[in-house]
Amino acid sequence: MDLMTRAEFEQLVGDGEGTRVSLFAPTHRVGGPKEADADRLRWKNLLAAVEGALLEDGHERRDVEQLLAPARELHGDGMAWSHMGDGLAMYLAPGWSATYRVPLELPELAAVGPGFVLGPVLPLLSDQNYVVLTLSQKHVRVLRGSRDRIGELDVPAVPEAFGDVFEADGPQSDSVPRPNASGRASQGGAVYYGASSTDNVHKEDVVEFFREVSRGVEEHLAGRSIPMILAGLPEWVAVYRELNSYPHLVDAAIEHNPDAMSAEDLRAAAWELVEKRLEQDGARLLDRFHEQRARGTGAAGAEAVATAAEEGRVDTLLMTADGCYTGGLDGPEVVRPLRDGDVCGVVDSAARATLRNGGAVRMLEELPDGAPVAAVLRY
Repeated sequence: MDLMTRAEFEQLVGDGEGTRVSLFAPTHRVGGPKEADADRLRWKNLLAAVEGALLEDGHERRDVEQLLAPARELHGDGMAWSHMGDGLAMYLAPGWSATYRVPLELPELAAVGPGFVLGPVLPLLSDQNYVVLTLSQKHVRVLRGSRDRIGELDVPAVPEAFGDVFEADGPQSDSVPRPNASGRASQGGAVYYGASSTDNVHKEDVVEFFREVSRGVEEHLAGRSIPMILAGLPEWVAVYRELNSYPHLVDAAIEHNPDAMSAEDLRAAAWELVEKRLEQDGARLLDRFHEQRARGTGAAGAEAVATAAEEGRVDTLLMTADGCYTGGLDGPEVVRPLRDGDVCGVVDSAARATLRNGGAVRMLEELPDGAPVAAVLRY
């Protein structure tokens, strides 16, 4: 799966020259050729629907073909469809595209307009998402999770096992630098020859191993603010904390042997740590919102929040994770946000303006009075 940084979201929030196309589809993270073929067919049908909508809106066929070319190229990449997440999001603009495999159930939906639609992937900005790093000599894993899902991330810079850094065979020297798992040549003996066992190793070797893990993880998470939870034996967790410089490491940890834990075990344990913090943060935000409403300064409802967001007054946009852009019931749906002043389009516009002006987006279970969106204001 892929991680979307705040910077990558900010690439999507502005309007620009030409038509923007936002594509969303559910996919199978775990499956065989049959599931991959079904996902590709769904994608093909979605592209056919959006092509028809663009032509209907008066776009030249040549321009439509150029705009959709990256999406058609993806459709033809059989290998890509065997390595998907729970959902696939793709954004297209003239001469530019971005693709994300995400741990979300996405609708079968295309949106066409002057700006990109963010609604289906906004939960990725929520604190409901987290990263789990398993600390093990035999199998290091980096997983991206939420309340209901977790999936392993492909992080080539992170060594997966002790043997990727310390070789069992070779000259008995602890000072000869050699390329390590991340592709960097070790400096100052960061990688050693002669380590013969991952079950009986010197502490300094473990420190160097976790230092390599830390470098790879922090390189991958650079610029992100997603919380990271450690999973490992207490002594390994303590060692890693001394080496860590990622600023969003969670204080609590899953202090068990991660080799004996499945991905689902890790999700359940991580969510226990995340849920309590979410409840506290959500209650704090709602208290601020109610205080502002009592003073007549809070904003609730799509139009009021959108106005405040465009004026740069939204500190935190409060949304629920469902209710907008659910997709077609019997096949792909193409929407044109704000064409008819639809609520979903207004909410999406408010989210883009909030991010554009440096505000935050938070997902809550429910909002006061069933409002589709609310906001804690700066002033």
